[in-house]
Amino acid sequence: MSVNIVWFRRDLRLSDNPALYSATQNGKPIIPLFILDENTNSAGAAFKWRLGLSLESLSLDLQRYNSKLILRKGPPLNVLKELKSILGDINIFWNRLYDEASINRDTEIKSYFQSREVSVTSTEGMLLHSPWKTQTNSGTHYKVFTPFWRAISKQEVKQALPKPDKLVKPSKWPDSDDLKDWNLEKEIGRGKEYLIEKVNVGEKGARVGLETFLGKRLGNYAQARDRVDLTESSNLSENLAYGEISAREIWHSVIDQKDVEFNDKEMFIRQLAWRDFAWYLSYFSPHIIHSNWKAEWDNFPWRENEDELKSWKRGLTGQPIVDAGMREMYITGRMHNRVRMIAASYLTKHLLMDWRLGLKWFEECLIDWDPASNAMGWQWVAGSGPDASPFFRVFNPELQAKKFDPEGKYQMKYLGPSSLDTHDSKIFYKMAPKSWNINEKSRPSTSIVDLKFGRDRALNSYSKFKKIIADL
Repeated sequence: MSVNIVWFRRDLRLSDNPALYSATQNGKPIIPLFILDENTNSAGAAFKWRLGLSLESLSLDLQRYNSKLILRKGPPLNVLKELKSILGDINIFWNRLYDEASINRDTEIKSYFQSREVSVTSTEGMLLHSPWKTQTNSGTHYKVFTPFWRAISKQEVKQALPKPDKLVKPSKWPDSDDLKDWNLEKEIGRGKEYLIEKVNVGEKGARVGLETFLGKRLGNYAQARDRVDLTESSNLSENLAYGEISAREIWHSVIDQKDVEFNDKEMFIRQLAWRDFAWYLSYFSPHIIHSNWKAEWDNFPWRENEDELKSWKRGLTGQPIVDAGMREMYITGRMHNRVRMIAASYLTKHLLMDWRLGLKWFEECLIDWDPASNAMGWQWVAGSGPDASPFFRVFNPELQAKKFDPEGKYQMKYLGPSSLDTHDSKIFYKMAPKSWNINEKSRPSTSIVDLKFGRDRALNSYSKFKKIIADL
């Protein structure tokens, strides 16, 4: 009898997993597989460490089905070829990914096996809708979120699929790598003992987090989502990044809340649509992940200043809301979305540094790292992306702090009040690499750049830039 290989990627769950569901329909033995390929192995330190926890959780969930997760490392085509040579007759299932590298890889794999009469089934399980399903009236793709939202909000979101009733095990299991041998925590350094307290791992953890959000915070989401001193966000971005819960399940769970005003529900599901929009853009404009979406921005005169970049990364800019955000990210692997915008604006406007420098640091530090959302967010702030905030819109971090952290609670949490330390500010110094050589006395007494000077410099550079592109 042939066996069905289910290749898990960014879908580390059993519920609403179309690839797994499809593979169980013919009653054949199931071999769950995860491949550590070059793309995944080159991800940031925090993401890889957290990935290891997600794989552990999925493995435990599979054991309850008398199944197990097979781990292999290497180029996926080679891994699958080897498994076919061992297992004989196989069928392959996966949920689609939408970045250019994954599409090219998956196309090659599908072509190779289908030419050899091996069935390969790809399904839709990562987004609310596959990108090609949403088009303008003229048959092109959207470049602005608002009309994209109007279009996608009219489409029916498929209902979430149930967990399988059972998983038929093969007569013989192929060999598996030991997760510990992958050493996914190698680059996280001494921070893992503190980060472990901040994470919410696995499918069960994701569902508990969702239920908590629905019951306690959804009703206040529209009003308070930008307040950085409150805990009104869902904190589900971490689980979505690894596919421990599906966007479709979250969507329907929110819509089904009868005691919540529609405005609050709509404001939240728009965030799921923004996630779809990011992957939608990366599908139709793959260069957005690593390059300026607007080609003319290749001529923008970014500054280079390694000392100032280090100060920004380490939360030593002298702007409390910026520094608190950078430290929150370093010790929790997350950062409030409002503060992400403030910190990104400070780097690209006040320090006038290339958005890709910030993107790379976020990739290194975020446990909820999503390449499409990360790139779109940075290019939105910098002004180089689609539907971007105008470059001349410069966030004033002091005014932003007064508005969204009016009592300074968020800033005090991560920086400590005045010369005193808090639990989280102490953790930051313990987690920081020794090579940084920083302590509580390292905080600058003033901003490394005067806010008015930085804003004026940015606007002057933008004015010169407009003249340059006008002459091209």
